[in-house]
Amino acid sequence: MRRAVACLLALALGTGPASAAFDDAPFGARDAAMGGAFTAVHDEVSALAYNPAALGHAPALEAAASYLRTFHSPAGEIDRDTTRASVAVPVRQEIFNGAFGFDVRYDRRTGVARDREIGIFYGTRGLRETENGGLDFGGGLKLLSSSLESGGATGTKPAIDLGALWRFGAKHSVGVSLLNFGGAKFKSGDYSDRAPLALKIGAAETVRGSLIAADATIREPSSGQGKSITFAAGFERWWATPRVGSFAARSGMSLGDRSRTWHWGFGWKKGGGRLDYAMTIPMSGSTRFGHGLTLTLRFGRSDPEAEYERLLEGEMKTRRDLSKALDASSVKQWKLAEEINRLQTEISSLRESLAGKRASEEEARRRLGELQARQRKAAEDFARLQEEHARNASKTKAELFREDWSAYQKAKLGGAPDV
Repeated sequence: MRRAVACLLALALGTGPASAAFDDAPFGARDAAMGGAFTAVHDEVSALAYNPAALGHAPALEAAASYLRTFHSPAGEIDRDTTRASVAVPVRQEIFNGAFGFDVRYDRRTGVARDREIGIFYGTRGLRETENGGLDFGGGLKLLSSSLESGGATGTKPAIDLGALWRFGAKHSVGVSLLNFGGAKFKSGDYSDRAPLALKIGAAETVRGSLIAADATIREPSSGQGKSITFAAGFERWWATPRVGSFAARSGMSLGDRSRTWHWGFGWKKGGGRLDYAMTIPMSGSTRFGHGLTLTLRFGRSDPEAEYERLLEGEMKTRRDLSKALDASSVKQWKLAEEINRLQTEISSLRESLAGKRASEEEARRRLGELQARQRKAAEDFARLQEEHARNASKTKAELFREDWSAYQKAKLGGAPDV
């Protein structure tokens, strides 16, 4: 207890200088792209680097390997290559209900030393459940060793990580962790180093497809400087596709009294595999960009949220295609209706024109019939007149006198008076 109180006081007040060996560096590309704000995130194996209590919520057997090229760490400027491999093994037993984690880390600080870490971790799952959340704890034992590039070894020293995680509903969580507890010291000749104690407090909110997180970190003196404080925040957004997996965009910022950096990155996952990339852009100090790459494999049960996102995205695409097809069909139907109306108007006009033409034809036929009848009658009258003229022309004067005398006699017999 006295040792714990002394370490906490050292965080608040600061002690002698120390270097950046085994400082709270990012695990891999995903958390690095979010600015290192990962203390309250609890959905994968990389959580063991920030809060061992978050490890207990690993959903399935998971392995991850990462490489980071770092020039700016929260503790200050540094030239370091980090290679790391970890495994999370969920255990669902009555005694152990949580997950075990195994971590191997190798750091090469250019021109200074080579640091190695082997650790075993355990985090509970549902240790104390409430109606709207729960409380979990975790811890880890690490074996740390450092060897100078100039020659000489410092031996192997133990260190302990402790953490707690509060969950509020399905979206919110708060985490607290204490890293490198135990004051592991490394000394070889004139070289003296110490794994800096770090206190982390973080909060995270998870919404479907999105993650927002923020951290505050207090470190005891390291790298020949006094204690440091860092505030970090980051976000992540996933987009699922029906066929080619899911894609993520990430960004974050880390603001401290020794280093200020902006981070961004992206990720891709399909099935049980995920590939992440991160870039660190300095906002102070030297302008050397850092990079990170991580490969994560999850065995057994797939990510249900990602599967749901994939199915939902597929359904939404089908709905959009159907909506477009319906819209296109409606437009075609409207155009067809307009064409039918236009054709019906033309047909009606043609019918009226034909009816008018029929009426004109009937009138013409009637007038033609009348003219033909008049022509026939005129021809008959003309023929009759021709016959009479011919007959009259053939008669003599005597015949005409006799006809006239006969007509006179008939008139006299009829009682006509004498003139």
